[in-house]
Amino acid sequence: MNRWVIVVAVTASSIGFGCQDEVRCERERMDLNKAWAELRTAATHHKLEGTDVPTWMVIEKKAETLESSFMTRQVTWNSAKKASQEIAAKLPALESNEGVRLAGFKTSAETAMKQQNSFEKECR
Repeated sequence: MNRWVIVVAVTASSIGFGCQDEVRCERERMDLNKAWAELRTAATHHKLEGTDVPTWMVIEKKAETLESSFMTRQVTWNSAKKASQEIAAKLPALESNEGVRLAGFKTSAETAMKQQNSFEKECR
């Protein structure tokens, strides 16, 4: 009888931790979706300013891909990884008339990429 109590207790605690991890992963996924949506909006703003339009168009499109990659629980990992790598390649050469805003964009993009890598390691 005592063995069954221990088995049930261990199983229940394992399920509890799994649910907690699932909740944490879902929260991180939603945070990533929001981060990429905000970066897409910022890229659109920079594109409309008229400086380095082709590069900003690529970043806008890739950020849109990333936003949609994390929109649902069915994360499209390969698309997300490829899109974030393409954005990372474009970051060093970005130009804008708004230096402070550009620096903020780069920092936000780098932070989102680190968050994405962490999310993939912990929740994939």
